[in-house]
Amino acid sequence: ARYCAIEDCLVEHLGWYGVELADGCTGNRVAGNEIHDLGAGAIKMNGSDANGSLARRTGNNVLTDNHVYDGGHVFPSACGILSAHAFGNDISHNHIHDFYYSGISCGWIWGYKESVSKNNRIEKNHIHDLGKKLLSDMGGIYTLSVQPGTVVRGNLIHDVEKWNYGGWAIYPDEGSSHILIENNICYDTSSQSFHQHYGRENIVRNNIFAFGREGQG
Repeated sequence: ARYCAIEDCLVEHLGWYGVELADGCTGNRVAGNEIHDLGAGAIKMNGSDANGSLARRTGNNVLTDNHVYDGGHVFPSACGILSAHAFGNDISHNHIHDFYYSGISCGWIWGYKESVSKNNRIEKNHIHDLGKKLLSDMGGIYTLSVQPGTVVRGNLIHDVEKWNYGGWAIYPDEGSSHILIENNICYDTSSQSFHQHYGRENIVRNNIFAFGREGQG
């Protein structure tokens, strides 16, 4: 699918994700929708990985101004918005809440291997009330893999509650590298507001991290 739009729709009472942009989807727009009462998450993007076909690469999509909430009823580990192998996407101005795992997840390669997930912009989203003490190892915004050009900026994240460990607001997981993380406000998390698993050459600046019950960052 290319240059399609899903706008101002109500999507509800589903057993899986509300909208999926699969292999080769580029230049699409998902904007202004209300997506709720979900078996999994609200929006999923995925395409071929760095070893896969160029024709099946997914990217340059716009996911903005959506209200997504009340998910994970069948698959609690689903994310509000999941960008697995996808590049150049704009994920901004979304209101995401009441999921049992991460709000936005970007990247799907563990470690330092080549990744398709580059140049994504995750900006000015309001993300809150996640985890609900059911699962562990989550973030309001979760990243995975080397992601040059990816920016996490101006997001408001709060009320992330773990079960056993890892209730973080911003969580660059294994190998997350070359990411700019700035001007975010994060508070009221059951672990730290910010947690970096191993990674390199990230820039973390001018954020407010407050009221993490195990520390601030």
